[in-house]
Amino acid sequence: MGKQRRGRGIKKTPNWRGTCRLCGRTGVKLLWEKVIGTEKVKCCKICANQR
Repeated sequence: MGKQRRGRGIKKTPNWRGTCRLCGRTGVKLLWEKVIGTEKVKCCKICANQR
């Protein structure tokens, strides 16, 4: 069974790779969303799992 955040499925998502707005890492997958205030921000896996 395939995973949601790797392979063919993520390449169909526009702007799936770029710079994380929270930590500034470049060339990472931006598939996770985090709520900052009232705004949803796309971020990397490491920032999404931080509390």
